[in-house]
Amino acid sequence: MVEYCRPIGLKVYDSLVFIHSAIPNPAGNEKTFKVKIVVDQHIPYITEVFAGIGQLIVIPGQDITSESIGDADALIVRSITRIDRELLGNSQIKFVGSATAGLDHVDPDFLRTAGIQMEHAPGANAESVVEYVLACLAWFGKQSGQAFTSRSIGIVGVGNVGGLLAKRCEALGMTTFKSDPPLESQSGTSVFTPLPELLETADIVSVHTPLTINGPFPTKELIGPAELLKLKRDAWFIHSARGGVCNEAALISAKSEGRIRGLALDVWENEPNPSLNSVLGADLSTGHIAGYSIDAKKAGILKLRDDLMRFFNIVDQKTKASALRNGVQSESIIGFSEGESINDLIEKFYPIEEDHVRFRSAIIGAAKTSSTVQDAFHTYRATYPERRRFGSHRIEGPIPAAWRSGLGLE
Repeated sequence: MVEYCRPIGLKVYDSLVFIHSAIPNPAGNEKTFKVKIVVDQHIPYITEVFAGIGQLIVIPGQDITSESIGDADALIVRSITRIDRELLGNSQIKFVGSATAGLDHVDPDFLRTAGIQMEHAPGANAESVVEYVLACLAWFGKQSGQAFTSRSIGIVGVGNVGGLLAKRCEALGMTTFKSDPPLESQSGTSVFTPLPELLETADIVSVHTPLTINGPFPTKELIGPAELLKLKRDAWFIHSARGGVCNEAALISAKSEGRIRGLALDVWENEPNPSLNSVLGADLSTGHIAGYSIDAKKAGILKLRDDLMRFFNIVDQKTKASALRNGVQSESIIGFSEGESINDLIEKFYPIEEDHVRFRSAIIGAAKTSSTVQDAFHTYRATYPERRRFGSHRIEGPIPAAWRSGLGLE
């Protein structure tokens, strides 16, 4: 049973407010869960995943405020919602889940002091981000007329994303250089390369660190003007970590001066208001969607559902979430002919230039009209078309074994 209501003081959107069905208790009477959950309406599968858990209030992420949260017990957000004292200081929130890998939009000290449980989804989007990087490499390869696998790659940050990227690239026969001082200090191994040496040596640089300002290994402007001078003049540079890890203006200058051959930017220093000059200055510009495959979104939100149910001691029920977790989505069939390159195959999986054209058009359009860049940025992400992981496609044609391993097709 699903009921609809309009709580006093709460703006009601297209999705309205969902109050999900009660579940019979052992005595045969209906029992309604007490947990009230405010969620970002642009998180895919949100109603299917949280159906049956409690009262679900669905609001656009940019409109989540202390007033709209009201007396809710839990909050599920994306990175556009800042989690801090201003938002939650006077709330009854006990649990916050962020459908993101990073937490730079969260004030952990406040949450710790307030006794609010925080969960997120590290690693859920790793494969999606890796496939974004591979799509960039394939696009650069087609522009230059070479297979990207002939080039070496330097990976800055070797966590969930960077570690998987290294494995995939090595399976494709590429030489990899890895820089990760925090991980190096923990592991004590000699498989890492100092950042200056990596920048001087690698043909490709891909950045995958979190944004940190304090601590022994801060990453704010980890790569700035001085570091970029070390790059090879024909280097390709991909930034899909967090805005602020690399000096954006320095990257654009290096590209315009011919010191970077290919530049792809998915993250921006002033999100959700990226600089038009930066958007136009990169060869590939996208709006923080590297981790936006539908498979990554599904994995992330299911993980948060499990975390929330565990925290509130809610017994799992057979809901649409079970079907979502176990169901197999239909696969597409992709033809591949002998003589086509790995660049061609990846483009069939993920034609990344389409994302670039949509994003650039959205930002340029906002600059020419009365709408704001922020609105254009949010709309671009909220209306992002469904993208499936490479391995969800069935290939008809001869694929080398190394490609199958390196592209996650096995």
